[in-house]
Amino acid sequence: MLTGTVAYAANASAQGKPTLSGSWSASSVSESWSFDGWVDACGPKPKGQGGGGGSVQIREQGGELSIVGAGRAWSTAECWEQAPGLGRVSHSQSGGGRFWRTRCSLSNEKERITVTTTVSATDTSITMQETSEHKVTVEGATCTATASRSRSFGLAKRDGEDAAPSASASASASAAPSSPPASPPPSAAASAAAPAPKEPPKECKVAGDPARLEVYPAKKTLRPGDRFSFRTVVTDSKGCLAFVRPTWAVTPGPFAAKVTVDGSGTVTVAEGAEEGRVELVATVSGKGVPVAVEITSPTKYDALLSAGTLDPQGSEEGAVAVIATGAVGGAKGVADDVGRERKQTFVAIVIGLAFALGFAGLVLMRRGRRPAEPDPETEAVLNEEAQAEAEAKAETEAEAEAPKAQAPARSAPTRAAAPSGKVCPTCGERYGAEAQFCGADGTTLVPLNR
Repeated sequence: MLTGTVAYAANASAQGKPTLSGSWSASSVSESWSFDGWVDACGPKPKGQGGGGGSVQIREQGGELSIVGAGRAWSTAECWEQAPGLGRVSHSQSGGGRFWRTRCSLSNEKERITVTTTVSATDTSITMQETSEHKVTVEGATCTATASRSRSFGLAKRDGEDAAPSASASASASAAPSSPPASPPPSAAASAAAPAPKEPPKECKVAGDPARLEVYPAKKTLRPGDRFSFRTVVTDSKGCLAFVRPTWAVTPGPFAAKVTVDGSGTVTVAEGAEEGRVELVATVSGKGVPVAVEITSPTKYDALLSAGTLDPQGSEEGAVAVIATGAVGGAKGVADDVGRERKQTFVAIVIGLAFALGFAGLVLMRRGRRPAEPDPETEAVLNEEAQAEAEAKAETEAEAEAPKAQAPARSAPTRAAAPSGKVCPTCGERYGAEAQFCGADGTTLVPLNR
């Protein structure tokens, strides 16, 4: 994504050259095609990229020029031509920040595209030139188409300087006819520029993320074969210009097959298209804004133009989409639809998980309260073990009671009888009760406990 950083190119500053940043006037893209050996088997012939003129904003960023306006955002680091699968293969800068060359290509078994884009600049003018070659090989045939295109830019107001009259604008004024034609030719609608926004975006040194997308006009009336470039403006939350290119698509419908739109917002109505309404959508950061294309017949178109009820530039009002919260000019910031949907999805998932966990917990709790049904074999084993344990306990209790029953009753304690006999008072030798004298010294014995 390109950002709106306003900076002086390093090469230009080093050599004292004035900046190329500022307001410029762009011419419409001049384009011519030539075809060699193109047959129906090669498919539809390549179409022009187109591009109407108008006011553009140019910024020098990192040695490149970023150009926004006149229906497209583009830079010197890109090829002007766009095609699915076409990619840049080389890029170079030279001339002190005043010359750029870019080469893009696409190659497969059937098709080969080679594009070379050069941009050269002076202090007051810029020129873009591009050549492309398409080769398609099918059923032994080779179809070749070559294109050359150019565009010029004239300085209107350089950043930091007062407005100066544009040379291209003065030339256009001097060459203007004295009176406008009653009705423009069919190509006038294709070259008419989309109206500019009523309030031009601010030019800031640093731009934030995209917050607001404006597309001008909101409605455009075209004839079969007409081409028109819508103008887009992307700003951040502070109203600063953000160099972001929207993506474009045709909304499916009964007339959608008769209308094509490229990456720059240039819509082309096929020849022979019937009258009807087709809706286009420009999208930035997931937020889209629709614009309408009314297809009408050349006769009715001229009648509306003559009556003054049709503006070749389209309606003055633009279509607006608020991309992020706090966008300037929005009465109330709203969040991105994609982010809101993701948030709602996340909340729904959390609620669903909480409900599932709660239900599972309730089921487990109820199962815990319910007694389990015993298995017949297990119940029999448990009964046998319980019976054996009861019998063993009974035997143990019986054995404990038996000694108690056989033991004699305890009588009250009695005093032991005093010992009988005699003792020698001299040596302490003891003798029986029948002895009379001590055998040691003949002393007369005396009874014990006397």
